[in-house]
Amino acid sequence: MAFFERFQLATEKDKTVAVAKLIKSSTGDFDFYLFAVLGISMASLGLVLDSPEVVIGSMLIAPVLYPLLSLSLALVLSDIKLVYRSLRTLVISFSISVLIAFILSLLMGTYFDFALSEQIMARGQASTLFFFVAFISGFAATYALVHTNLNEMLPGVAISVSLVPPLAVVGIGLGSYNFYVAGGALILFLVNVLGIMLASAIAFTLMDLHSTHKVAESAVKQEEKRIEKENLMVEEIKEIKEENGNHPMPTQQNNHHA
Repeated sequence: MAFFERFQLATEKDKTVAVAKLIKSSTGDFDFYLFAVLGISMASLGLVLDSPEVVIGSMLIAPVLYPLLSLSLALVLSDIKLVYRSLRTLVISFSISVLIAFILSLLMGTYFDFALSEQIMARGQASTLFFFVAFISGFAATYALVHTNLNEMLPGVAISVSLVPPLAVVGIGLGSYNFYVAGGALILFLVNVLGIMLASAIAFTLMDLHSTHKVAESAVKQEEKRIEKENLMVEEIKEIKEENGNHPMPTQQNNHHA
């Protein structure tokens, strides 16, 4: 049975669309970091409330899976620029996530009397079994991403990818001065990252995405132009507001006398 050849059934169009979508989804712009903040905030509250439903919802909001897959793709393509781009987004988003969870933990500890819930304690202990869960999730996410007819499975895979809750527990553990839980959650997070990246790199290689190097370069350039354009628009809006602030519109009374 041609097992490995089955992974190469994706068309060049599917590969192009998948790479372009991955580059766009992993771009560290305002929208990305906004949803990263919303996701980690929701996860932190869900963990403190011991609510699995809220924690699951946070996994769907947070976009941190995409730059991780982008980093795996960059390593497979040996694209140094894409590696730097993905790492930068990951480091910033992970740092922001821990900081937000830390701040929320301090605030909740100040105004509310809460104990570390089962949801928190469960993510404060790492196990090698989590590596295999992350590996399966990473492979499934990569395969579904490249095969456009399977894209609807990505939200379900995002739930199984345990990235946001451990980050939230790191911040909560630090905020509550429970360094044992924070350290365990950090190890769990790193185990998940390793499992996802290894599985993703294997999946990208099996599906032969080496031919998409130019597609990735073009997608990165398009995203850079888009961000530059958005920054210019923001500056224009700021200038208009400043001009209106310095030169207010005439009142109805002034118009009447005029």
